[in-house]
Amino acid sequence: MARRFLVFSGHNDRAVVALCRFFDQAGLPFVIVAAGQGDAIHRTRWRDHVIFNRLDAVVTVSWLRELAGSQEGGLVYCPTTEFINHFLLAHRDALAGCGLEIGLPDQAIYEALTGKHSSQALMSALCPDLHLPATQPDGHWHAPCVLKPRANVAHGRVLYPILCRSSAELDQALTGLDRGAYFAQDFIVGQSHYLCAYLSREGQVASFWQLNLMQQPGGKSIVLARPTGNPGLDEARLFKGLHAQGYHGAFMLEVIESGGQLFYIEVNPRFWGPLQLALDVCPDILRLFAHDQGFDTPGLPALSPDKAAYAWAYGANQPGCVVHPAGQTLMPAELDHLLYTHDVYARDDTQALHACH
Repeated sequence: MARRFLVFSGHNDRAVVALCRFFDQAGLPFVIVAAGQGDAIHRTRWRDHVIFNRLDAVVTVSWLRELAGSQEGGLVYCPTTEFINHFLLAHRDALAGCGLEIGLPDQAIYEALTGKHSSQALMSALCPDLHLPATQPDGHWHAPCVLKPRANVAHGRVLYPILCRSSAELDQALTGLDRGAYFAQDFIVGQSHYLCAYLSREGQVASFWQLNLMQQPGGKSIVLARPTGNPGLDEARLFKGLHAQGYHGAFMLEVIESGGQLFYIEVNPRFWGPLQLALDVCPDILRLFAHDQGFDTPGLPALSPDKAAYAWAYGANQPGCVVHPAGQTLMPAELDHLLYTHDVYARDDTQALHACH
């Protein structure tokens, strides 16, 4: 049996759906490990690709070796979840030879990029035209600020930034918080942009910019976005520097445009939630990913950027969604129309999830 891509469902569901669509369109073999019988993947066209239903979130070396050994031809891991990425990198040597191809870059450069604290210095060196939000002295944190974890994974769980717009929100966030695990930066108000890309082992790059229109509260998932132009970053220098540092793989950089300057927010060196927009307008991002794993695919057609949008309708139903400046130029009825029409699940392969997942 041929090598197949391995997708872990139940984490980063929208990215999982985009990957499944890409594999279908490109004719590439793949299998899915689902997060139990209740995983939404069972209500999609790809239910028959599920080879295992997990009973819990625990990942062990012995279980991964057993899973890979049960599949003839070998499995190629798809990086969609920070927790499993972190585990695989930490246990790479122990997993060698089991039939699971990890494909991630070296642990040192991955952790330097994904770490909210460590990436500050790295991105400043690679992108001198990016500004860093001011870091507040320990013991003197004040709102508005963002509390960012120094390490993404601690004590077996993923830590996330905490947005504190007021003193009351900061006081609430600090209740029971391990302050030594976090640092605080000034809260930057402005327009959010994503640079979405894939940097291959050979140094090839496929990328596009995403303009974020709406986002869940607390800096969580983007629920509405459109393609856009480069707001002013020296992309060539960034990718050349990353390649020189030994990085290859999926890459999403968030910047906020404020007061005529670009501020660095974070990097996700893995596939991101609104991945469907990449498949729609820059499918070479996923083609390069497949090529890096030894699969050659023909180029897929791309939508015209002016006709494309990404939306997650159900996610937008959460109270308190933030409308970014670019979204504030649209009437509420226009936003609702975009959310429903471009819902990531509003397609034949996921119709059972449309506007309800």
